[in-house]
This record gives sequence, C-alpha cells and structure tokens, in this order.
Amino acid sequence: MDYYYQPPEMNQNYNSQYNDEMFRQNMFYQNKAINKAFEERKEIRKLGNIFGIVITVFLVFQIFSVSLLNSFGLYDIYNSSQLFNSCFNTLAIEVFALVIPFGMMAFLNRKKYESELIPTEKLPFGRFCAWVGFGMLCCVGANYIVGFLVMVMNSLGFDLVQTETMDPDSPITCIANIVSTAVVPAVCEEFAMRCCALGLLKKYGKAFGVTAVSIVFGLLHANVLQFVFAAIVGLTLGFITVKTNSILPAVFIHAFNNGISAFSSIFAYAFDDKAQEVSVYVLFFFWIIVGIISTIYLSYKKQLSREWRAPKEPFANSVSKKLGSFFLVPGMIVPFIFLIYFTVTTIEKI
Repeated sequence: MDYYYQPPEMNQNYNSQYNDEMFRQNMFYQNKAINKAFEERKEIRKLGNIFGIVITVFLVFQIFSVSLLNSFGLYDIYNSSQLFNSCFNTLAIEVFALVIPFGMMAFLNRKKYESELIPTEKLPFGRFCAWVGFGMLCCVGANYIVGFLVMVMNSLGFDLVQTETMDPDSPITCIANIVSTAVVPAVCEEFAMRCCALGLLKKYGKAFGVTAVSIVFGLLHANVLQFVFAAIVGLTLGFITVKTNSILPAVFIHAFNNGISAFSSIFAYAFDDKAQEVSVYVLFFFWIIVGIISTIYLSYKKQLSREWRAPKEPFANSVSKKLGSFFLVPGMIVPFIFLIYFTVTTIEKI
C-alpha cells in the first residue's frame, strides 16, 4: 500500500503558518485583556474622584456645622449639654454630612449598581445570630489590637488622643446616648458604607470593594485609634455583607459594638466607675464566648470560606492596582490629605 509523503519544506510552511496564526490569536486576546484591565482602572479612577467629592462634602459640612454653632452662640451649649450634643451630632454628622452625600452619590450612579442598593437577602435566624456573634468577636479583637497599639505608642513616648464623648447625666440623656451612639450610627453609617459605597465598588471585585470602603470608613473618623479600629471592623462588616448579601447583620453588629460604650457610660451614671469597668468586662466575655461558638458553627457550615473571590484572569488588575487607581486621583487626594492631617494631629508627645 502506498503512503502519501509530504516533502519537509511543505511541512515547514504549514507549521510556520499555523504558528503565525496562533501568535496572532494570542496577541489579539492578550491585547483585549490588557484593554479590559485598562478600562476597568479608568472606571475606578472616575469613581475615586466621585468618592473624593462626597468626602469633601462630608468635611465641608462638618466645618459649616461648627461655624453655624459659633454664629448662633450655641458652641458653649454644645460642649456642656449632653442632650443637645447628641441631637446635634445625630443630625449634623450622621444624617446631613454622611447619609445625604452618599445617598446622592448612589442615586446619581444608580445605573452602575449590579444589585439592590440595600441588600436584604433573608437569612435563617440561627445563621443570622451566628454572623452577629462572629462579627462581635472580631470587634472585641479589634479593641485588643487598639489597646496593644496604645501600649506600644506609650512605650515610645507618644499618646494617641481619642475624642471624648459626654457622659449622660439624666435618664433622658441615657436614652439619647443609646440612640446617638448605637442606633443612629449603625443605621446611617452602614447605609452609607456597606450599601451606597460597597454596592458601587464591589462590581470591580469584592475584595477590592471591601478593602477600599474600609479604608474610607477608617479615615472618616479622623483619629488614629478610631482609624485602626474602624478599618478592622469595616473589613469584617464588609466581608459579612458580601457573604450574606444582607445589610442586617452589619447593622446589628455595629449597634451592639457601639452599644458596649453606651451601656458602660450608663452604668457609670447609675452606679460608679467600678460598675462601668465591670460591665465592659462582662460584655466582652459574653461576646467572646458567643463569638467562638458562632465561628465554630460558621466554619462547620463552610460559611467562612472565600469562594466569592473571582478566579484570576490573565492580565487582570490586582487588588493593589485597583486601590491605587481608586485613591491616587486628584479628587480623592485633596480630602484625604486633610483627613490624614487630622488623624496625625491626634498623636501627641507625652
């Protein structure tokens, strides 16, 4: 039987044409992936400028609020009346300075959201409680991290100043303290951060969105201690919101965490400083036990895995590149310089 034999030079031409075609296809898909990554960074930079404008409005409104107090001669009352202080901070900072600017940002960019603005997926009650317990364990851990940071800075001769809140002096101010410290911030800040902000950024990567919003959340507190604490807690709340697709666990965690401070001040008013100290230890111990049980439960149910992280694509932007594109833009740099300045000024030489 005769077999057809192709001359070597014809094989070489065929292989050469095949290799050239494969090279052109590879270059086409490579350029397409590179262009996609470039366009993604371009969109993130635009959002960085938008966020910068919103943060600037947040800062300007707070400065305007202080000026307003001075203009009407109310600054002394603000510093002396716990009830007036709580009401003013609730309206001026939480509602007007935070919720309205971030809410307007969400409304103007509503077409860019891939899911509902306020995620409210229903969770089984047991799993909801477990996520709250896990989140509170992380909050307690963040408190100990901040305490360690204070100890280290003190050993180096520096003191980290934290804004002091006014203690309640009547039953009415106790209620006002709970509302202004635990309830309102939990609702307003979670709406602004984990709904408006995270909902807009997570389409570019959930890890990027959670990290970026946590940094913003920390710096908005303009205090070293609160920056570290809020950034860690922000990572936890963002992770839980993404995992559950519900804002309710984050709201309750935020409220319970702030509630520790609110209830401890109430114990100081009702009893004495010793009772205040004991109440904090009891609440910490309670949440540590509940948090450990919750973490074991969630681990057993495989709820703490990171399967929500998208697979890495060739030439895709890393989280660090996305963060650089988001923060290193003119609109974001200007307000962040002020926030970093205010944060650094809370470090004092002992």
